[in-house]
Amino acid sequence: MIADLLDLRQIKARWADAGLNGAMSAPSPARPLVVVVEADAALREALAFALETEGYWIRAFAGVDEASLSEMIAADCLVLDVDFLALAALRGKGVRTPAVLLADGPVDLSAADALWAGVAHKPLITDALSLQVKKAVGA
Repeated sequence: MIADLLDLRQIKARWADAGLNGAMSAPSPARPLVVVVEADAALREALAFALETEGYWIRAFAGVDEASLSEMIAADCLVLDVDFLALAALRGKGVRTPAVLLADGPVDLSAADALWAGVAHKPLITDALSLQVKKAVGA
């Protein structure tokens, strides 16, 4: 059930276990939670660092299977490497979090609905990712 998936106490307990329960460390309206999913470790770390410097609270994973479903649902924005099968699986599990897709080339957005419409093209040498994340979190 959705109530089980949205067990935010479990997420908060993980933040506390990681020593991240301080006022500046935990997600808040002023510090939205962005979940980054990127297989390439160097790019994942760079994305997490760049977004953290912009004031977001970041959780980064190599794949969608590493992130808990409750974190994906509770996040304010997802930043995902383009993988429409993974996106469809997330949608099927009830994830309705706005997402920004990272694309190597052209993306046919007709294959995705409006929740997945934010796209930032690699290489990420412009502020496109930053603008798309701001749009997704409503900033």
